[in-house]
Amino acid sequence: MGENNTPPVSPRDQGPNESDEEGIGTQNEDDDFEVIEVYEENEDEEDVADGEGREEGEGEMDEADVPDDAVITFKQHSGSVFCCSIEPKESKLVVSGGEDDKAFVWDITDGQVVFECGNHQDSVTSALFSHDGCYLATADMSGFIQVWKMATKSVVWTFETGDLNWLDWHPASHILFAGTVAGETWFWKIPSGDCKTLPGHGERNECGKILPDGRRIAVGYVDGSVKVFDLKTLAVLQHLSGGQMHTNAVSSIDCHRDNNLMVSGSLDSTAKLYNTQTGKLLCTLSCLGVGSSEEESSVEAVSFCPETSVSLVVTGTLSGKISFWDIPTQIERQSYDQAAGVVKLVWHPKHSHLLFSSGLDGVVRLIDSRSGTLVREYTGHTANILDIAISFDGYHLVTSSDDQTCRVFEVNVDH
Repeated sequence: MGENNTPPVSPRDQGPNESDEEGIGTQNEDDDFEVIEVYEENEDEEDVADGEGREEGEGEMDEADVPDDAVITFKQHSGSVFCCSIEPKESKLVVSGGEDDKAFVWDITDGQVVFECGNHQDSVTSALFSHDGCYLATADMSGFIQVWKMATKSVVWTFETGDLNWLDWHPASHILFAGTVAGETWFWKIPSGDCKTLPGHGERNECGKILPDGRRIAVGYVDGSVKVFDLKTLAVLQHLSGGQMHTNAVSSIDCHRDNNLMVSGSLDSTAKLYNTQTGKLLCTLSCLGVGSSEEESSVEAVSFCPETSVSLVVTGTLSGKISFWDIPTQIERQSYDQAAGVVKLVWHPKHSHLLFSSGLDGVVRLIDSRSGTLVREYTGHTANILDIAISFDGYHLVTSSDDQTCRVFEVNVDH
C-alpha cells in the first residue's frame, strides 16, 4: 500500500441465534424501518481515530528492547493494523483490519484465522461486530462497506458511500451507521439495506455516537459544531454552534447512560459538556497542558465513567495527559501523565473504576480513576497502538498497531 491511501495516526481523532435474526425486538423484513429504543444499559466501544500524517518508521522501537506481555501475537497483516474488535457474546473471535486492504477474523485463544474478509480495495479502517455478534461490518477508506453473517461467514450486504470517517452499530438492533467526509450520516437496516440519511451542513463529519436510549445520535463536525438527531423523525433536535461550539474540529463524543449528558472533545484542547435534552452548554473543560501548545493538547478521547452513580468524565490528550473531571464541580479530580499521545480510552467492563489507555508509544496502561494512579502496563508493541478492545468478561485485551500486529493480553485484576 502506498502512503496516499494510508490513514494517518491521530492527532484527531472500534455464533448467532438464527431464531432472532433481526436482533432485539425481532422485525420482519417487510416491516417499516424502525430504530429500536434501548431501555437497559449497553456496553459500547469507541470508533477508530484518524488524523495528521506521520513519516514512515516514526515512533518505531527496537523489538528486542520491548518486553512482550502478550499471550498471542497475530501477524497475518502486511501493513499497519488500524482497527480491532472482539465478538461481544462469547469473546472467542477477534476481527482486525489494516493498511493491506484486508480484514481477518481470528481466534483469540490461538491466533488462527477463521476467515478472511476480502474484496476491499483500500485500507480497512473500521471492523466491528453487531451487539449480538450475529453480523460483522468491515469498511475501508474509500467508503466500501460489507456486512458478513457470522453463521455462514458470507457477505449479506454491501454499500458504497463517499470517503468514510467512522462506522458504528446501534447498541440493540441490526442498524449500521456511517459518517462521511462529505458530511452526511447514513444508516441502514441489516440485512435488508433499507436506508436513511441524516443531512450535513457542508462540513466534514468527524465522529458519531448513538445515545444509550437508542433513539438519538450525536454527530461532531470539523467546524467544531455538534448535532443531535432524532433517529425516527430524522429531525435535528439540537445544533450546538456559535458560542456553544468548539473552535476546531470535534474529535470524539460520548454520552452518559442517563441520556441527559454529552461530552465532546476537540482539537482546540477543550472538552464541552452539554445537556442532551435542551442543548445547553453546561461547561467547557480546558485540557491545555502547562507548556503545551493547543495542538499538543488536542483532546483525542472522552468518556463518562460507566458507573452511573459516579459523576466522572475523563479526557485524554495528544500530549498524554489523562484528566478525571468531577462533573458537578467541573474540577479536575485526578490526572495521570502517560507521556505519550492517548489513542483510545476503554473502561474495564467488570471494575468500573479501572480505565485502559492506549498510547502512541505502544503501551497500554491500566489506571485507577479513584486515585489517578497506574495499576500496570501492557507492553509488546514496537510502534503506535491504533486501536484497543476489551472482552465483555474483562479477561482479554486486544490491541492493533503500526507494527503490523495485533496482540492479546490477559487481564488479571482483583480490585
